[in-house]
Amino acid sequence: MSSSEIGRLDSKGRLIIPSGLRGYLRLKPGSQVLVSLDEERFQIIITPTSEKKLVLMKIGLSDGPGSLAAAAKVLAAEGVDLVSTESRSLSRGKTAEWSAVCSAGSARGLVSIRKKLLKAGATSFSTRPL
Repeated sequence: MSSSEIGRLDSKGRLIIPSGLRGYLRLKPGSQVLVSLDEERFQIIITPTSEKKLVLMKIGLSDGPGSLAAAAKVLAAEGVDLVSTESRSLSRGKTAEWSAVCSAGSARGLVSIRKKLLKAGATSFSTRPL
């Protein structure tokens, strides 16, 4: 399904999501949503989430075949529960970045995850709670 409706900002800058979209996504007062900015498309992406605590992982990679797959394999082996991901090339053929939002509960052992990602070819790794 693809649907578009006009929302609006209230006097405090809060986004009012139209009732039809709220109903379809089963959003109720107090529901949590992940709000992401797509800077290239100049869009805001809203993703419903039932997770109470989320962590953003930023993983630097080489921009070559298999780099993203190797990092994804590490996260899968560590049992990381991904909520939302985005990858992009920073310098074509040289560097890339993978942003992964995951459940904080599944991202235990960040030191171990970092070591394994670096061993698998990642160039950097950082996290921050959302």
